[in-house]
Amino acid sequence: MNAARRIARRLARLRLPARGGGKPWLLLAWEISGLRAALAMPVAGGARIVFTASSPQADFAAALDDVLAQMAAAKQKKPARAALAARQLLPLTVALPIPPDKPRPAAQMRELARGDLEMALAEFGSLWSFGTLLAARGHLTTADREAVAQYRDAHREGMATPLRYGEIALELGLIERPAIDQCLRLQERLQNVDGELVAGWNGRLHDKQPLWLACAVEREQHHAWARALSARGLSLATSLPFSWLASEDDGAETAADAPGRVSVELHREEALAVYRRQGRVVAARGEARSERGLRAEWLARLMADWLAEPRLEIELVALHAEDEAAALAVGETLAQDTGHPVRVRAPEESWPRLWASLLREATAAPAGRRLPHLAERDLRGPLWKTPDFLRAAALGGVLLALVAVEGEQRWRLAALEARIEARQQAEREKAASAQQQARLLAELTQLARDLDKARAEIAPMETEYRRLSAVLAMRHNLPELLYALSSAVGTDAVLESVRNSRSGANASSIQVVAWSPSYTGAQDFVGRVAELGQSLHYAVSQSESVERAGRDGKPGHEVSFWLVPEATADVPSPEAP
Repeated sequence: MNAARRIARRLARLRLPARGGGKPWLLLAWEISGLRAALAMPVAGGARIVFTASSPQADFAAALDDVLAQMAAAKQKKPARAALAARQLLPLTVALPIPPDKPRPAAQMRELARGDLEMALAEFGSLWSFGTLLAARGHLTTADREAVAQYRDAHREGMATPLRYGEIALELGLIERPAIDQCLRLQERLQNVDGELVAGWNGRLHDKQPLWLACAVEREQHHAWARALSARGLSLATSLPFSWLASEDDGAETAADAPGRVSVELHREEALAVYRRQGRVVAARGEARSERGLRAEWLARLMADWLAEPRLEIELVALHAEDEAAALAVGETLAQDTGHPVRVRAPEESWPRLWASLLREATAAPAGRRLPHLAERDLRGPLWKTPDFLRAAALGGVLLALVAVEGEQRWRLAALEARIEARQQAEREKAASAQQQARLLAELTQLARDLDKARAEIAPMETEYRRLSAVLAMRHNLPELLYALSSAVGTDAVLESVRNSRSGANASSIQVVAWSPSYTGAQDFVGRVAELGQSLHYAVSQSESVERAGRDGKPGHEVSFWLVPEATADVPSPEAP
């Protein structure tokens, strides 16, 4: 009996669906944390995964190279087609008064839903705090994030200017500067969505009303994915939103009276609740995780609109190992709060089902698709609207215009030659006038040189006058400045030296060197000096802090800065005293 079952399973794997054939597909899942890939063969009822790979690279092209290199090292043949599930390709439900069987052109549909599309992309960018990005990119662990939060809470009141998240993590030695720079660039791309959007659609009737599912992303970003794949010999057949796809089921249609299902997808930055009826998306709602642990109460609040339905099924979809334990911990409490059974889908189950759903959607006929898609061929539109066709048509029009214009140009050539002769005569007459203008210009040039020479002679005297005036002002304010420095000295800092240059542009400035057993104490000393110097119209400039042992050998920080008049824009390097 067991042998018969094994043979049946093997035969099922050999049976192929109507679309997609028996050729392999490269399935890609592109998240903020990196790229996952699976080499899959379409089989009856799903996909047979031949090979998997992953890359933590932040750039799509670099991550793709990494995945293809792993595939080549495993001696796997590269397929010709790829299907992409991207987290940045956002899905949403839109209310459009358009029959699902009569969609408008893509540009018109996009214009009708522009407000919803742009808002969805903006909200997605706002989800990514700097700490969330650092964790998603693998630079911080959960324990590291807790350490940063504790440090920030402990020092919040003692700092005049609170440190930023990345600065705290850097000071604690948890990350390096390149990680901060990488996440800053990534955060800027996520939070600045100014380009043209492309969108995909999937409409159907739900409760006798049109229900439209859409997905949207910046056009340039989608083209960048397609170009990266094309440059490596791969064709991007279709793109789908990673969200919603992560909680898809096996694709079987359920009965009309079957209970609804709410799948809570646990992404790194968001908990996304997706409500399905008969296996198809009806509504969705997300909430930022905001660096907080999973709680049953806010998960219940997220799906509150659907909890009144009897026999509702709730599923927590964990996509990362660190979320599985948290989902199991809140599952029982969530079941008690909602009165519905709660099931946890582990990452080991989530990813194979995601690959199967991605391949099923990529190979399905348009009528059998459940989620909105983006296909490069659909974005190009009809042949006569493609850029290549328009360029060819424009070139043909230019050639015809050149043939028509050539005869007219020949006729005009003789008239032009006559006009040229007349203009040459006029130019000869102007030449005499030009000579006179040249003599006048030479005289004006000599006058300008004399004026520049006089200014050069006066400039040193003017500079010396300003320098002496600044020195006198400094000497006048010197007692008050020294008193201000002594007032700023406290238990957290000691004054090491005070000096100024004997001459030069910074003769009116004073260099102060102090030492403190802590970095915070050194910065507080600088702040106090800056506040006291304001009343004397002096400002702190070129503050520098370095770690140095004190006179008693204890570790600490030496801080040096210049007190400069407020009118001074910069202070040059001091001369030797």
